[in-house]
Amino acid sequence: MASDFLPVFSGGTGRSGTTLIGKILRQHSTVHAGNPYEIKFLTGKGGLLDLVGAHLDNNQGPNNPFHYVSGFIWSFPERRMNPRRISALREKMLEQWWARDGKQGGTVGLMQGFELATLESELDALQKGFASHPVCSTRKFFYNFMASHKFFENSSIAVDTTPTNIERSDQIHKLLNSAKFIHITRDGRDTISSVLKEPWGPKNSDKALEWWKRKNINAYRATSQLPTESLLRMRLEDLVHHDREATYQKLLAFVGLEDEAGIRNFFATEVLPTNAHVERWREDPLLDEAFNRKFQEIVTELVDMGIKL
Repeated sequence: MASDFLPVFSGGTGRSGTTLIGKILRQHSTVHAGNPYEIKFLTGKGGLLDLVGAHLDNNQGPNNPFHYVSGFIWSFPERRMNPRRISALREKMLEQWWARDGKQGGTVGLMQGFELATLESELDALQKGFASHPVCSTRKFFYNFMASHKFFENSSIAVDTTPTNIERSDQIHKLLNSAKFIHITRDGRDTISSVLKEPWGPKNSDKALEWWKRKNINAYRATSQLPTESLLRMRLEDLVHHDREATYQKLLAFVGLEDEAGIRNFFATEVLPTNAHVERWREDPLLDEAFNRKFQEIVTELVDMGIKL
């Protein structure tokens, strides 16, 4: 199994800077990220975590000498469901996640960096092994398929920036024990101002507030289950403006990278407050005084729950 690379997942609410983390890290000579930045098939509806989720509390890791037996026992009641679920995963990977319209035009998706024949071969292997060893075969699929990317050669780190990575980080950690997670947040008002402009986003500011609140609660519940050394919390405003150098160094240290000219130059010239639209909410007519009062009430509620914003 090609498991000799470190999986790194950035995530947040969406519109919080998750992709920026991938764009920064990919400038390093040992990091693979992009094409596409969001793989979708791990945390998306009907993806790998949905396929294997019921089995994740049953340890099939390499340190469990009985993982082959336990995998068989767990899989037996659901054996008849496995082909249907894997067929649904196959359909999504070959259609919805393989190619879709890009936000800036063109086509994006797994087709940007993977070979169709490799995907079909790895899906066949997953289907063959899942009934008896659900966690092991799912883990193997992830590592083998990710390492098959046409730009992966010589990479020791693979970064994915799907926002929901953080909401499901507890499950990802159970599947990929060595994974690291970067939870990036920003002023929720900037996030809401941005997401209201997205075709997939909430339709008004009240719904956006509830969406933002729910995303933060989900992230808190998931990240609370992670080992301290597996999680880095980061504010976008610190990275681009308030505490640039220290935050940049924390990012490199957390992932285990030495500074290089390529990543340093990108950070200096591209990671700027203007590009991150810091405090864009102040110019958004939808985010009026009434909205701001509701926002502050939600912030107080979340802080009282122990959630760091």
